[in-house]
Amino acid sequence: MDNSPTDPLKKANAKTWDGLSRLAFATDWNPETAIDWSRPIELGAIKEGWINILQYFYEGEWQGLEIIQRLMNKAAHLFDTGEMVTYYSTQCYDESKHLFVFRTYLHKLNAPPAKQKAFDPLVFLATRGPLPVERWILATYFTETLAATIFQRTLELDAVDATGKEMIRLMLKDESRHIAGTRLGVQTLMAHSGRFKTALLKLWWRLFVRLAVREVRKLKHHGDQVGMDPEAILQKTFAKMKGLEEFDGKFLSDDFARGFLQGSAAAGESEPEPRTHQGDGHPEPASSTSAS
Repeated sequence: MDNSPTDPLKKANAKTWDGLSRLAFATDWNPETAIDWSRPIELGAIKEGWINILQYFYEGEWQGLEIIQRLMNKAAHLFDTGEMVTYYSTQCYDESKHLFVFRTYLHKLNAPPAKQKAFDPLVFLATRGPLPVERWILATYFTETLAATIFQRTLELDAVDATGKEMIRLMLKDESRHIAGTRLGVQTLMAHSGRFKTALLKLWWRLFVRLAVREVRKLKHHGDQVGMDPEAILQKTFAKMKGLEEFDGKFLSDDFARGFLQGSAAAGESEPEPRTHQGDGHPEPASSTSAS
């Protein structure tokens, strides 16, 4: 066997593109059989708020799948890294599973997916104009981390039914790997960005993250119905993004980001990097014991 540093069959881990692909292969799950769809779903008072939050998630998964398909080849060529296409193809497959289970679950609630326009300006801002690959990677770091944070909170809610939690738990395993992939993407981006490009991306990031935060805060009414505080979710999200020294210094150092990080620190929400299952290198959600 080839034991060179580029050997794709060396031990899989979340530190390389091929390693992430192999983790995806090893942890695949069937959306039709991994979840017991025969169970009745009883949600009680949280039903309206939960459905509205899921509608936003469905739209986010749809937009995420479309953007990955549009930009993954451009990213591989831009950074001269063919392994990125293999990894992002596995993420496309993950997003298709997530869309399927969200759609199935919402139909069981007699609330089929409806078009949400909240993501349209964010998608436009993240993919149109100059530097689309770089902006997509940065935007995805926020959105994937936000999704994982909300998923972790969902698993802590007694009012969410067993089918919903089973669905979320499976998706959270995928999201943890996606975050690891996005962190690798951010590191790749930073290594290929000079001073001028970084300055442009910092200006863009400040606009994007403010619009994204505004959209999350619009969900407060639905969050209150379910038991999710948007401000607490945002604080945890920013805390989870922290940990890449160069990224922190350039993109999380302004007053806007520091406000969330300080709020998280005050609440005792120190977030480590995603852990790995002992011995197998699989990414594991940080901080939430409920997700185990």
